[in-house]
Amino acid sequence: MTSTVDSTVAGPGKPTSRWRGRAFGPASELPYRRRTRDVVVGVLAFTIVGLTIAHYGHSSKSELDLFEAINGLPNELDSAFRAIYGLSALWAVGLVLVAALVARRWRLARDLAIAGVVSWAAARVIGEIVAGSGGISASVKVVVRIGQSSPSFPVARLAVLVAVISAASPYLTRPVRRLGQLLVLLTVFAALYLGVGLPNAAVAGIALGWGVAAVVHFAFGSPGGRPTSNQVAGALADLGIDATDVALVDPQPRHGTVMMALAPGGPLSVRVLGRDETDAQTFARLWRFTVYKDGGPRVHLTRLEDVEQEAYALLLAERAGVRVPPVVVAGSGGPNAALLVTRPLGGISLADATPDRANDATLDAVWHQVSLMHGAHVAHSRLNTGHLVLTADGPGIVDFEDATGSATEQQQAADVAELLVSTAAIVGTDRAVAAAKRGLGREALERALPLLQPAALSRDLHVHGRERRKELHKRIDDLRAAAASAAGSEAPPLQELHRVSTTNLLMAVGTLIAIGALLSQVGSPQELWDTVTSANIWWLVVALLISFATNIATAIALMGTVPIPLPLWRTSELQLSMSFSNLAVPAVGGMAAQIRFLQRQGCDLASAVASGGLLINAGNILAQVVLFGFALLLSPNTLHFGQIPTSSIFEVVLIAIALLAIAAAVIRYVPRIRRAVVPQLRSAATTMWEAARSPRRVACLLGGNAINAVMYALVLDACVAAFGGSINFWTLLAINIFVSTIASLVPIPGGNTAVSAVGLSGALTAAGVPTAISVAAVLTDQLVTSFIPAVPGWFATNDLLHHEYL
Repeated sequence: MTSTVDSTVAGPGKPTSRWRGRAFGPASELPYRRRTRDVVVGVLAFTIVGLTIAHYGHSSKSELDLFEAINGLPNELDSAFRAIYGLSALWAVGLVLVAALVARRWRLARDLAIAGVVSWAAARVIGEIVAGSGGISASVKVVVRIGQSSPSFPVARLAVLVAVISAASPYLTRPVRRLGQLLVLLTVFAALYLGVGLPNAAVAGIALGWGVAAVVHFAFGSPGGRPTSNQVAGALADLGIDATDVALVDPQPRHGTVMMALAPGGPLSVRVLGRDETDAQTFARLWRFTVYKDGGPRVHLTRLEDVEQEAYALLLAERAGVRVPPVVVAGSGGPNAALLVTRPLGGISLADATPDRANDATLDAVWHQVSLMHGAHVAHSRLNTGHLVLTADGPGIVDFEDATGSATEQQQAADVAELLVSTAAIVGTDRAVAAAKRGLGREALERALPLLQPAALSRDLHVHGRERRKELHKRIDDLRAAAASAAGSEAPPLQELHRVSTTNLLMAVGTLIAIGALLSQVGSPQELWDTVTSANIWWLVVALLISFATNIATAIALMGTVPIPLPLWRTSELQLSMSFSNLAVPAVGGMAAQIRFLQRQGCDLASAVASGGLLINAGNILAQVVLFGFALLLSPNTLHFGQIPTSSIFEVVLIAIALLAIAAAVIRYVPRIRRAVVPQLRSAATTMWEAARSPRRVACLLGGNAINAVMYALVLDACVAAFGGSINFWTLLAINIFVSTIASLVPIPGGNTAVSAVGLSGALTAAGVPTAISVAAVLTDQLVTSFIPAVPGWFATNDLLHHEYL
C-alpha cells in the first residue's frame, strides 16, 4: 500500500515533497522490525553464493552457449551496454544521495551505504579467494570490452546494485522498485555483453547483494510495510464505511496490522494486510509452521484468502451461538489491501482474571462456548485463556486468525488440551478438569489425553527457562493424570528411551572394526593411502552437506505418516538425533526415539508405533522398490551382484514369517493378550489406512523416502568423485538401494555396516570403479553418513530432551 501519498509526507504546492512521496513510500515505518523473511532470504541467498563458488570453473555447455550468444552480439551495441552498465553504478550511488539529501531519510541512507560497501568488499574478497587461483574455462571465447583483462567472479557492480536496491525496497514505492529491478536485469545483459563475468558470476553477484541487504535489514530492522492510518481510512471508505480516528493498536499482533477506528455504529477493529506485508505474512506463517507447528491450518498465499478464512470461521461460530466479534465486512479496499472489519468485544482477558473472577460458573460458560464452536465444526487452533474475553454478557472467544471452519476431531481435541492447560494455570488442575468434563463430557476429555504434552501445545503456552519448563511439565503431567481419571481411562504411557550403556558403546565401536574387512580387498596399502590423501576436499564437503540434508527428507516422510501437523525443524532434528541413537543402540534406539517424539506431539501409543515403526518403513521399502526399478531401466550398465553376500536373505525372511505366525497364534488363543493387543492393532490399522487414503500424506511418505534414497546415492557419488572416480548415477542408485536393503536384513549388531561396506565396494569395483577408489569412497561414505552425524546427533538428542520433545 505505497501508492497513496500521506498528507504528512507530501503536502500540496510542494514539488520536492510531492516527488519525495512518489519515490519513497509513505507507509508507516515505525516500529522497525526484524522480520522472519530476512532470515529466510539471507540463508537462501548465501546458500546460492556457496553453490556458485562450488560451480566456479565448471561452467556447463548451456551456460557457455548463453554467454557466447550475448557476448558475441555486434560491437555496434557497445555504447548502449556501456551506458547501461554505468547507469547501474549511478543508480546505486544516487539512491544513497537522494535518500540522505533530498528525502532526508538518514536511517535509510545509512542502510544503503552499509549494504553497498559491504557487498563490494565481500565481492572483492570472494574474487581473490575463489578466482585468484583458477581461470576461466578454456572452452569459451571471451570478448572483454571493458577495462579489465578477463571476466571476474562475482560481478561486483551487480552485487552492489542488488544490495542497494534490495535494502531500499521497503522504503520505495512500487514503481521505483520495479524500475530498479528492471535495471538489474539490464545490467546482467550488459555484464555478459561486456565480458565482465560469466552467467555463474552474475548469479553470484545477485545472490550476494540480495543476502547482504537481508543481513542489513535484520541487523538494524526495517519497516514492515505497515499502512498508514490515512490509507486504512481510505480503504474503509472503499468498503462503504465512514470511519474516523483510525489508529494503530499497541501492542501489534503477529498476524498483520490491527487498527481501531470509530464509526457511526460504534468502535471497529480493523485487521489489514497491505501489499508490502504479503511476503512477510507468508514467510512468517511458513516459518512458524516449519519450526513451531502453529502457522495455522493452512498457509494463505493471498491477502484476501487470509481475511476471508477468518471471516468464514467467525460467521460459522456466530451462527452457532458463540460469542465472537461480529463481522462487519471482509474484502479488498484501497490500493490492493485486504481488510477484516469486526466489532470488538469489550472486557478483560481470562488470562488476566483473578481466581475469584474465574469461578466455576465462568468456567462452565467458557466450555459451553467451546462446545458450541466445535458443534459448528470450527477449531480455534490457539484456544487458550489469552484468547478468551470476559464481557458483561459472558465469556467470548477472539483472535480467529488461525481458525478453520472444517475442523477434524484431532484439531478440536487440540483446542481442549490447550484450554485445559491454560485454565489449570489459573484455577488449578482439579477445577479445570471438572469444568471441562461438565462442559464437554468424558469422551472429549479422553480424546484430548494424547495431546496433553508440552510439544503439542501452541507457541503461546511455551515457556523459557529450565525451572519454568519443569513447572509446566509437572502441571501437564498432573493434568493428564487427573483428566484420565475423570474420563475413566488410563493416561497414555510414553515409549521408554533406551539409555546408552558401556555394552552399547562397545557395540558401536565394533561396527568400525568390521569395516577393516574392506582393507583386505586392496593389494597395496600405499595405493589406498595415496588415493585417500589425494581426495578433493570440496567434494567431501558436498557429500557431508547432502548427508545432513537427508534428515529433512526423512522428516517429510515421517510427517506423511501421521494426521497431525509436525514441525519440520524439530522433526528434522529428531532424524539427526537418530544418527546417535542408532549408532549407540542399533535398530532399537532410533525407533524408540521416533515413537516417543510422535507421542509428545499428541499421537497415542498404537498410532505412534504404527507410524514411526511400521508405516515409515513400509513407505521406505515401496519407494526404494520403485526407484530401484527406474534405476535398472535407466542404467546403461549390466549390474552384477555376485560379490554381495545375499545368502542369509531367505533364512531371514523365513524367520520373520515364523515369528509373525507365532505372534498371531498367541494373540488369537490367549484371551488376556487378545483383549490388550487387539484394540491397539485396530488403532494402528486405522492410522495406516487413513494415511493410505490421503494423497497428501502418501506424497509426503513416498516422496520423502524417494528423495532420501536419491540423496544417499548422491552422497556416495560425491565420495567417488572426491577420489577421482566416476560412475553412472543410475547405476550407482541401483547398487546403493540393493546393497542397503540386503544390509538392513542382517540381524547381527554391526553386521549391517560390514555387509554394506563390503558389498558396496565390491559392486562399485564390478561397475568399473578402481578398487582403491571404491574402498576409499565407501569408507568415506560410511563416515559421512553414519559416524560424523552421530556427533551433532548427540547434541540434537539432548536439545530435544531439554525442550521435552522426547
